[in-house]
Amino acid sequence: MPGPSPTGLWGTLEGLRVVAFEQAVAMPFCSFVLAELGAEVVKIERPGSGDVVRGWDHVAGGLSSGFVWLSANKRDLCVDLGIEAGRAVVRRLAAQADVFLENFAPGVADRLGLGHEELRATHPGLVYCSLSGYGQDGPYRDVKAYDLLVQGESGILLTNGQPESPAKVGLPITDLIGGSTAAIAVLAALRQREATGEGAYLDLSMLDAAVPWLGYFPHHVWHEGVEPPRTGMRHQYLCPYGPYLAGDGRWVNLVVANARDWERFVTAVAQRPEWLADERFCSIEARRAHRQELEALVEATIAAEPSGRWLERLGAAGLAHGEVRNVAEVLAHPQLAHRQMLVEASSPVGTLPLLRFPLGDPSRERHVPALGEHSEAILRGAGYAADEVAALVDAGVVVSAARDGGGRTASC
Repeated sequence: MPGPSPTGLWGTLEGLRVVAFEQAVAMPFCSFVLAELGAEVVKIERPGSGDVVRGWDHVAGGLSSGFVWLSANKRDLCVDLGIEAGRAVVRRLAAQADVFLENFAPGVADRLGLGHEELRATHPGLVYCSLSGYGQDGPYRDVKAYDLLVQGESGILLTNGQPESPAKVGLPITDLIGGSTAAIAVLAALRQREATGEGAYLDLSMLDAAVPWLGYFPHHVWHEGVEPPRTGMRHQYLCPYGPYLAGDGRWVNLVVANARDWERFVTAVAQRPEWLADERFCSIEARRAHRQELEALVEATIAAEPSGRWLERLGAAGLAHGEVRNVAEVLAHPQLAHRQMLVEASSPVGTLPLLRFPLGDPSRERHVPALGEHSEAILRGAGYAADEVAALVDAGVVVSAARDGGGRTASC
């Protein structure tokens, strides 16, 4: 079976050194992207528990699903930043890095002596990126931020769900938006550094990153004073649009985006030619104004026959359509198989399945690290002598999986 079309980007970031003082999802997603493109990412973790996401579950053969998802191909350094010797280790790594990432609460990195002013004072070429809920300044600077809370503050929460009840987006969407924005910002800053020789300090927030994703909704508020309606699985402005339950209990996803689509849907798919002459449905605006009546008609029509028949008709009519798959069905999707999106990684508990970043090489070897798995190798690469490495490990400044029973985190 042929593989995916070459992207021309596999390994583009090879030779780029990244130090990631990160936790949870937002910044780890940024560093996941950079690692998939070939960057050498050193993940900093605390002794004992490691990244907070390690403790969220143990479903991946005993490892956390969140950690496995985000951590393949990162090198893992377990170091105690509560003592000066540990902070000195990270400063030394940062002095040799191209990029430093952190997503702790504003002020944490500064208190540890790992803030951008201190690190860039001796390394002006460093690209330093902070990602927080609301940014490093302003009235919300010190407000705690989680994905759910930022979904609420950004307006996403009230645009999603049913008319009578909002709903959060099932994915940690503002974490992913923030992490993706951070990756873009880092790459732009590196491009700028090529021209100027200077690094940059990037102060990003999940809120800032999320609000441009509101799309056309702000324009309806600015120009009409109208909040977007919550329409469940339907489109706010187009109708019919969305998944409809067929007679066999399967959902059929369809899109009617313009006048030509509407004519095809009515005549060739729904086979209800009388709808074309109905003034309630004669335009996008009219269909939106009479959404309730039209949705009831479409739902009853689709429910009368099995999903396979509707998919055939939609395909024959040339209308945009698709199946509505659960996660297990997605993982067996023939297109993902063709594109080699499902890959494998070695780990402390054996081989694990993964979904790669779409620009990452499907054939590269991937590995999910144990806590402190690369601590000693990272220190040696930073110029520490063997006796210095041993002293740091013996003193508990650095934790090495090789000397700590495989680097597994404690669980209750």
